[in-house]
This record gives sequence, C-alpha cells and structure tokens, in this order.
Amino acid sequence: MIEFTHIKYGVLIAMIAILFGGSMGLSFGCCEDSIKGTLKSGANEALSTVYGGDQAKADKVVKKSWIYMKRAHLHSQTMGVISIAFSLLVAWLSFPARAQLGISLLSGLGSLGYGVFWMVSGFLAPGMGSTGAAKESIGLIAQASGGAFFIAGVSLFGLLVYRMFAKPATV
Repeated sequence: MIEFTHIKYGVLIAMIAILFGGSMGLSFGCCEDSIKGTLKSGANEALSTVYGGDQAKADKVVKKSWIYMKRAHLHSQTMGVISIAFSLLVAWLSFPARAQLGISLLSGLGSLGYGVFWMVSGFLAPGMGSTGAAKESIGLIAQASGGAFFIAGVSLFGLLVYRMFAKPATV
C-alpha cells in the first residue's frame, strides 16, 4: 500500500497544475475568441509605440502568443501527470522520506510553474512587441520551474538506478 504522508503536497500541487491546464483547455472551447481578443487588444494598445504602426508585426506576435497559451495548457497537464507518476513511484518503492518529499514537491511545483510561465508570456507578449521579450522578462519562472522538474526527474532516475543495480539484494 502506498503511504501518502511525504508526497501529499507534491501530488496536490500536481493536481492543481492538471486542473489549471484543463481549465485552460475548457476556456479555449468556450472563450477562444475572447482570449484572442485580449491578445489583439494588448497589441493594438502598443501598435504605434511598440510596433511602429506595423499591423503585420503585431499580428505575428498575437499569433505566437496564442501558441503560448496552448503550450501552457499542454505543459501543465502533461507535467502534472508525470509529477504524480514520480510521486507515486517514490512512495510505492518506499524511498527515504526526504527523497519522497523532494521529488514530489519539486516535480509538482515545476509542473505548475512551467505552465504558468507559458500563459503569462503569452499575455505579456502582445503589449511588449515580442514573444522573446516576454519570455525574457519572466524567464526566472521558467528556469526555476523547469529546473525543479528536471532535478526531480534526475533524482528519481538516480534512486532507481541505485535500487536496481548498486544496492545489495536482500532475501
């Protein structure tokens, strides 16, 4: 039986990431035009100052911003599911409590943070005139969340390799 004591907070955060991504997907179904309108509005407000009146440039950024919204949806859900798999695996294999807590929390926070990064980048880009500038302005969120998720994955990999190949078998 899996004991949830050390993984419960990471699983909770991962579930929030999955629900965040799911709610974005649902909002695409009901409110796609409104979301795209918000992106276009941000570009229109900056059309003369940021884009120099070039509507084609503004449209290009708005189009890429919409892609960022879809990335937020997909990354949140996918990484959230992977985080839960990581958490359940470390608990099921009875790894040390600190490893369970660390892997679960890092992967959960990473899954939520990375999706939020893409969404915020998408909303910021039209007003900034560039998706690159938007990503750069909040790049620390991507670095911290992506790094946390990666560290969780590498840690789990290391523990699994140790358990399978280095730890003496007990009978």
